[in-house]
Amino acid sequence: MYLAQLATFAYWFDFPRPISTFTLVLFIAVFATLFVGGLLALMFYPKIEDRWKRRVVRRSGSGSAWIGVLGLMFVFARVEYIPLFMYRFWFLILGVAFVLWAVRLNRYARERKEKLIEETRLYQTKQKYLKH
Repeated sequence: MYLAQLATFAYWFDFPRPISTFTLVLFIAVFATLFVGGLLALMFYPKIEDRWKRRVVRRSGSGSAWIGVLGLMFVFARVEYIPLFMYRFWFLILGVAFVLWAVRLNRYARERKEKLIEETRLYQTKQKYLKH
């Protein structure tokens, strides 16, 4: 495949060729890993003590699970030739969504870290003066 093909309308919107076995296994492995990793993060985030880490893990788990599910759905549609969902542009849209999600998660983590650390410090200071 040449890079010039990526710039053509036909590459993204014409009826696609059958997917190769290696590509199929690669897509399934990546999207299944995202899905399972997201579910594991959602299952275990309540056990994290640090509030900042808990919020970041919850957000990353949720986004990862959704992207994994959508990716597996698009792979299934591509293999089964389901009209509308089998075209390549869905994978492009999903890739762009993944990048935007990762950038937003990174920005959220950086912005909220200082604020949550200060809130935790104030909460712990107040707790030592309150009766248990």
